[in-house]
Amino acid sequence: MLKPPHWEMMIVWYFFLGGIAGGAYFTAAIVDNFGSARDRMVARAGYLLSLPLVAACGLLLIADLGVPSRFLNMMRTFKFWDPMSLGAWAVGVFGMFAFVSSVLSLSSSESMATLRRTISLVGMLFGFFLASYTGVLLSNSAMPLWSDARLMGALFLASGASTGIAAITLVLFLTGHAGGEGWGKLKHADRYSMVIELVLLTALVVLLGAAARPLTGGHFAPLFWGGLIGLGLILPLALDFIGSRVRALGVLAAALVLIGGFVLRYVVIMSIQA
Repeated sequence: MLKPPHWEMMIVWYFFLGGIAGGAYFTAAIVDNFGSARDRMVARAGYLLSLPLVAACGLLLIADLGVPSRFLNMMRTFKFWDPMSLGAWAVGVFGMFAFVSSVLSLSSSESMATLRRTISLVGMLFGFFLASYTGVLLSNSAMPLWSDARLMGALFLASGASTGIAAITLVLFLTGHAGGEGWGKLKHADRYSMVIELVLLTALVVLLGAAARPLTGGHFAPLFWGGLIGLGLILPLALDFIGSRVRALGVLAAALVLIGGFVLRYVVIMSIQA
């Protein structure tokens, strides 16, 4: 008999916000380095969004540990063989990149822009790590379902991309910068990330077979099929294809993607513990 970790909602939120932070940052870095000058607001929104989210991740980790000194002890020494140490250091290092990139994104100087792009190319790697790390952590545990789900890291990375892009879309809308070339590129990229996420999720369930029953059957089945597959992936894809030029539908699709990203992490963490 294995003892479940008894992770509660703070860990669900940590996984969810970490995925968005990583996805928003590496989306901003890609746009910043390979996009045009018209995409500058997209990059700025991604950098500025990643900073408070990764700060929230650090606070959630500290709160979950119960004693703040435990987090400081983990940051004092780096243990590459310890998943908790890796996670704490990933949040800390990524937070530094998010802070520097956010500050530099506020400058209109070309020299600062060059420095920002260079820094973001390295920070982007930590964004990829943060978005996928939690899925890899689960798949390397001894718990049933988690230990068999070898695609979990890739799935969380795809989900981090889709939720990060969706969050940037909402920020642009709320700040009055929706529409234009950058908006269209974001929606196009989000479609691809959702399709990849759906393919990976299907492959994960097929490869797990009967081991996927905690997700696909029983108490959590309505959340998995209705909340994640239906509401969080298929419906946003349909809205994007049907109303690609209707801004309101694009905003609704982005909100649904965020709901789906939260449901994914909730059902994966809670179903096996139940």
